[in-house]
Amino acid sequence: MAMRQGCALFTAGVLALWLGAAIPAVSEEAQGTATGPEANERQNGRQEVIVLLHGLGRSARNLLILEWRLRAKGYRVCNVDYDTRVGGIEEILRDVGPQVAACEEGAQSVHFVTHSLGGLVLRALLESQPLPKARRAVMLAPPNRGSEIADRLRAWNVTSAVLGPLAGQLGTRETDLPQRLPMPRIPFAVIAGDRWVNPVGPLWLPAPHDGTVSVASTKLDGMADHLVVPHTHTFIMNSSQVANQIDAFLQEGRFSRDTSEH
Repeated sequence: MAMRQGCALFTAGVLALWLGAAIPAVSEEAQGTATGPEANERQNGRQEVIVLLHGLGRSARNLLILEWRLRAKGYRVCNVDYDTRVGGIEEILRDVGPQVAACEEGAQSVHFVTHSLGGLVLRALLESQPLPKARRAVMLAPPNRGSEIADRLRAWNVTSAVLGPLAGQLGTRETDLPQRLPMPRIPFAVIAGDRWVNPVGPLWLPAPHDGTVSVASTKLDGMADHLVVPHTHTFIMNSSQVANQIDAFLQEGRFSRDTSEH
């Protein structure tokens, strides 16, 4: 029993490090760069804002590369930071809600791009706050149907110790958070990954998966589109391919299916 608990604690520690992996910083000058006539039109005309919501055990820093890519496409980006080591989603909403309301100021429309837990934060946010300017959303690797890994770690009571109490509520039971949240009330789409380097993934997740979340778990009734790309859970947000697909959905309401990196 002690050995099994030790293995589980080690696994949770690996996941915590994986989820919180450092992302290279992007200079402030680069983050603010937008190029081309389309970018200028969006910045000076439509004033489209994208709100970024990060995942479990992470911070806004982990979305800096995606923020830079979206700024370069002409969007105004609000990269929202919040603590995920909390007891419940309500605590996150108390932090996120005012920040998102501030992001709406001066915008004609507000879109959302989320990673992992951020997708659940968005679902809860849209249920609890009016957000009249909310238009479209793209979720990256969201555990919309719950996490099989969370189920396993909860059995050994180690998830909360490493990732915080909220992590223990992300399983696949009917009483867990993913099953209790409504689907977004705005058009939304999902991008899932099917590559992995996390050694735990193949042991506990049904294929295909990204090492942390199965492709099946990312799906949610009512989604407008779903796309699988060859990236891992940890780094899916850094891909230029993913940024291009986000832009396509926010503008056209569907993915382009052009999966090239450029």
